[in-house]
Amino acid sequence: MRAMKIHNLKIQSDYASAKLNGIKPFEIRQNDRDFKVGDLVRYNCIDDVNLNNKIRDKIYQIVYITSYEQKNGYVVFTDKEVEE
Repeated sequence: MRAMKIHNLKIQSDYASAKLNGIKPFEIRQNDRDFKVGDLVRYNCIDDVNLNNKIRDKIYQIVYITSYEQKNGYVVFTDKEVEE
């Protein structure tokens, strides 16, 4: 069985804000990290310190992945915030 990974991903402020507001539960990403359902994600907002302070300590879990209609090597995944 594969061990769960923790992915540290950069995110721009427009997308970080939408994710924090619960209206962007998906990511379109190059699959250079071998994303799998069950993996955890931490985001770092790269262009807004205030948003980064809000999102950097949150943990999200990947709950669904598809590569349907994506560019070669890309995936779409849905993640949900892990409540502590």
